[in-house]
Amino acid sequence: MYESNAYERLIGVIRQVGRIATGADLDTLLTRALDLCINITGAVAGTLYLYDAQRDELVFRVVQGDESGTALRGRRFPADRGVAGATLRSDTPLYIADVTRDDRWESRLASGSALAIQSMYCLPLAIDAHPVGVVQVFNPARANVDDRETPLLLQIVGNTMAGLIEKARLIDEAQQREARQHALLEIQAMLTTTLDRNELLHLIMENARRLMNVEATSVWELITDDETGEQHLQSHVATGDHGALVTGIRVPFGQGIIGRVVETGAAMLVEDVEHDTRHYQAVDEKSGFQTRSILCVPLHAPRIQLGPERGTVEARTIGGAQALNKLDGHFGREDVDLFVAFANLAATVLQLSQLYTETYDLMMGMIKAMAGAVDARDRNNQQHSQRVSDFSVAIAHELRLPSAEIYHVRIGSLLHDIGKIGVPDAILDKPGRLDESELTEMRNHTVKGVAIMGQEELTRLLRRELPALLQHHERLDGRGYPHGLAGDQITQIARIVAVADVFDALTSERPYKEAWTADAAIHFLHERSGIEFDADVIAAIERARLQGQIVTQLERTHGVTGATL
Repeated sequence: MYESNAYERLIGVIRQVGRIATGADLDTLLTRALDLCINITGAVAGTLYLYDAQRDELVFRVVQGDESGTALRGRRFPADRGVAGATLRSDTPLYIADVTRDDRWESRLASGSALAIQSMYCLPLAIDAHPVGVVQVFNPARANVDDRETPLLLQIVGNTMAGLIEKARLIDEAQQREARQHALLEIQAMLTTTLDRNELLHLIMENARRLMNVEATSVWELITDDETGEQHLQSHVATGDHGALVTGIRVPFGQGIIGRVVETGAAMLVEDVEHDTRHYQAVDEKSGFQTRSILCVPLHAPRIQLGPERGTVEARTIGGAQALNKLDGHFGREDVDLFVAFANLAATVLQLSQLYTETYDLMMGMIKAMAGAVDARDRNNQQHSQRVSDFSVAIAHELRLPSAEIYHVRIGSLLHDIGKIGVPDAILDKPGRLDESELTEMRNHTVKGVAIMGQEELTRLLRRELPALLQHHERLDGRGYPHGLAGDQITQIARIVAVADVFDALTSERPYKEAWTADAAIHFLHERSGIEFDADVIAAIERARLQGQIVTQLERTHGVTGATL
């Protein structure tokens, strides 16, 4: 009868092991394996550790029957420490009837537990003497421990589960690597499709938050005040529930953990932030976020100095990145390596963004200077190019053009009259009407503008803008100049600039005429809608005017907006 019961129990355990292995991921498999060991021994609780051979450490992975033990998940211990370490090293099951009398028992780890641990049974998990982990069950039923079949059943479970756990762990690690590589490839692909700094940084930090299983991540850039030379760190992107409140916060250079990391250029890992005096508490106070643990790494990027030799490179620290509050224990070596990879991508984004911004500012500064020089020569058209640009951009927004198109409209409209550099002062400043020869010379400013800005080095960069210079005096009916283009032959950017140019000319004072009202100018445009000017563009400038986006020369001079005049 005894043998029959033992056999049935054995078959039952084998069946349970089979069910445990079916379609289970690593965490589920570990939990089920621990549950089975607890049931076999009649214990009240248990824990399961996995062995990290590279670091020779035991990693706390699962706890059952003691909720307070969940705080230890992810915690790492030297593999030769405590009862678990002794079991792993000996590769032999170990029963301790009274843990208080065993020097290997680390009572401080159980100090926060509501469970009164008296005895324990430890089972090593190994494959051909290669350790996989350790199962510990607490307060097992003494009758089960003394029963000769229980150790046999546990050994069967241990041998079988060790192989299943190792297989699941390898699959889990492979999936994590695949997910991380996929995320890195996705981000790298995004770098070739957008220059939106915040979009890229948010993508990078959100992937880091998800793959590292942390509560929040953030990117901080080192900013230098142009006037005082003082430096501070500013959060550009922050993920997590409090991300919006963290974004934009400043930390003085050298202060806080992030400040120290940027100052020294070295990564820093703090598992207990609450007791670390370097933590800059003001960030938590402003955001309502509670930082418990932090992994902070510097953002390194080359300083690119442009020159005839394609620039020189100088390494520098441009900011830092933070990963906060590991959710499944403590930060490990893989977390550090992965976060450094994400930080390097973030540094690349910041560097490209800064280079783009500096290049854009330089180009726009030069374009505005050139347009200003033209307007300065033409005493009758002060600030004309800037107003036409403002009107053109407002029209483009009303037409719901993509941001890339609006960019071209802004530049093309600023440069639309650049050819007047080649028009003599006597013609530009003539107070009365121009004669035929003077009119011909003035009209040539469209062709001259393209000649000036269409040099080999600029043609590719201004390919979308040059039609604004050449065609802004063309008419839909084909009676414009310089080439008599008609209908769809006239590009959209030229149609926009044409309306903005005429509107400003009509609403501005001239020595030979008074300024028209905005309503009169729009009425003039409507009368020529579909004949000279694009009807959609006229409707767009009228809408922009009603919304206060179109402010005439006189309105600017008097300091009031078009919406209130």
